[in-house]
Amino acid sequence: MRILLQSPLPPFRGGIAQFGNRLMMELENLGAQVIPANFSKLYPGILFPGKSQLEEGGRYPRGILHGYDPIRWVRTRGILRDIKPDVILTQWWHPFFAPGFLAGTPGEIPSAAVCHNILPHETVPLGNVLARKFLKKQRLLVVHSGSSAAQAGSLGPSVLQLFHPIYDQYLDTGLKREEARKKLGLEKSHTALLFFGLVREYKGFDILIRACESLPENFRIIAAGENYTRRDYSSPRLTWEKGFIPDSNVGTWFNAADIVVLPYRSASQSGIAQIALAFRKPMVLTPVGGLPETVDEGRTGTIASDTTPEALADAIRKCALFAGNSETGSAVEAKAAEFSWRTYASRLMEALEW
Repeated sequence: MRILLQSPLPPFRGGIAQFGNRLMMELENLGAQVIPANFSKLYPGILFPGKSQLEEGGRYPRGILHGYDPIRWVRTRGILRDIKPDVILTQWWHPFFAPGFLAGTPGEIPSAAVCHNILPHETVPLGNVLARKFLKKQRLLVVHSGSSAAQAGSLGPSVLQLFHPIYDQYLDTGLKREEARKKLGLEKSHTALLFFGLVREYKGFDILIRACESLPENFRIIAAGENYTRRDYSSPRLTWEKGFIPDSNVGTWFNAADIVVLPYRSASQSGIAQIALAFRKPMVLTPVGGLPETVDEGRTGTIASDTTPEALADAIRKCALFAGNSETGSAVEAKAAEFSWRTYASRLMEALEW
């Protein structure tokens, strides 16, 4: 099978690029011929709140896709027609890219989308309209949670509910636990709560900070990620690296943590949860989207009753009672085994054999 994969790929940074790269390798391991279609440009600089869209030292690739140039979209359609893949598989995560995908994807070639979100988390002008228009043109929508499956079910295409596979590529990165905790200013008595990834309103960083205020003094927040909001977050219990964490240093933060906290106000699923599983870290989650599907309550983590700071603090207290047990690490490892890349790629390949 010849699969053309439309996706940002390294040297673009972030979870979508990492997912695309790993998916490509797993499909090839199963015998597929994967033709990567990377972007040359993603977002225009004026719309990108971060410092860089590329990995440190990376240069923009010579990809055939372009996020915001209509002339390039038309050219892409011709290039894809000439390649003649059996199927076009698109990573879908934001309606900003819907016009380019719609204009650049030949309608006569069967197409499917791996959906990290169905509709955007945050308000985007015409976001729902653009998302629905693109997704309705797909033959298959692959989703990673029950909530996303429910959203996709009303759009028309077939829906395949899989899962977000674990991100185990970071296990040998960064500093080991004792060195990592020392670097981040953690004492032996501290219980470290990790918030990892971009800070956006829907991710509830402020909820975690307020929750920590009601916890015993030994609880500390360690956070890593660029601030994409207009808020200024601060707390005497917070250590925050306000920048993008390169792949080579991801392990430092997860090795230092005792509990990974996802205090999201809304979500479909989260790649951060899949990194936590790989590092055998218990999690505290809010009951939104597909997040609860990644935790076995009371064994591999806890789920807050709602998204208030009070509920989150209560869930953190409960998780802290078993977070350091060896049995907990084994339980998280067993949970992680449910999210293998090989299983994901195999089921996806079967679904694409039209």
